[in-house]
Amino acid sequence: MYFEEFFVGQHFKLNPIILTSQEIYEFAHRYDPQPIHIDPEFAKNGIFKGIIASGFHTLSMVWSEWIRTNRFGTEIIGGTGLDFVQWTAPVRPGDTLYADVEVTETLPSSKGNRGLVALKFTVTNQKDETVLVTQGRVYLKRKGD
Repeated sequence: MYFEEFFVGQHFKLNPIILTSQEIYEFAHRYDPQPIHIDPEFAKNGIFKGIIASGFHTLSMVWSEWIRTNRFGTEIIGGTGLDFVQWTAPVRPGDTLYADVEVTETLPSSKGNRGLVALKFTVTNQKDETVLVTQGRVYLKRKGD
């Protein structure tokens, strides 16, 4: 999609995401090897009473599902970063995550051949608890350029 095809207030729903115990362990073992993610004995005695997914894993899975929608296509130029990331509840093995992506801002570039789009991701689990809220910005090509 080109910059002009996004508008403030527009929403997209992503396919549900299920995180398995094995996926949680593999991601955490490699990228976030904290005991709350990889040590069942430690985790069951901790504040969460069991293994939870790394917040970075949750963020990565949601971003991956967004990219699979191919909304950016070949019109993407690149991201500028995240405005914020809030992990608001733990994600546990077997949870099903649902993501709503909202366009919160569109800003044409003074260079004319691109525009900046802000996307807010709100992720809930099967209990309708919000587990992640984040917003990122990306430059996209404009039509005719």
